[in-house]
Amino acid sequence: METERTGEYLIFDEVKIPKDIQFLIVEDEEDILELTKDSLIELGFSGQVTAVKSVESAIELSLQNEYCFDFIISDWNLTDLSGLDLLINLRNDLRYKNTPFLMVTANDNISGMIVANKKGVSDYLVKPWTLEELQMKIADCWSKKLPTLPV
Repeated sequence: METERTGEYLIFDEVKIPKDIQFLIVEDEEDILELTKDSLIELGFSGQVTAVKSVESAIELSLQNEYCFDFIISDWNLTDLSGLDLLINLRNDLRYKNTPFLMVTANDNISGMIVANKKGVSDYLVKPWTLEELQMKIADCWSKKLPTLPV
């Protein structure tokens, strides 16, 4: 996948993404959470990355007015609720109706994926993933949010 860094944007293939977007990561495994945060930095993102370990914490943060995340990366299987529960909750909030939502999963449960698609998930990332796969999925999710901008 081709990457270009120009000024305030990252360009992954032909998808133009602001470098300073605000990410919310919901992951209960510390090593995966840190890997995801480090990967976003390695890809060139410079905006705030907020990481929480539970759906309850994610919902609480997302409801606060000062927090409005531009991109959400959530594990499917969490200790309190599921990433699907988070997706459903956030899609009911107008501020998050079109926010890119990348679901990370260790399994490929087709029936669950069908439900998540109907509820508005942007894409899936299957564990274990590579930096290139994460980059590709972020670009895919962002392109669904906004039309591709000319480079």
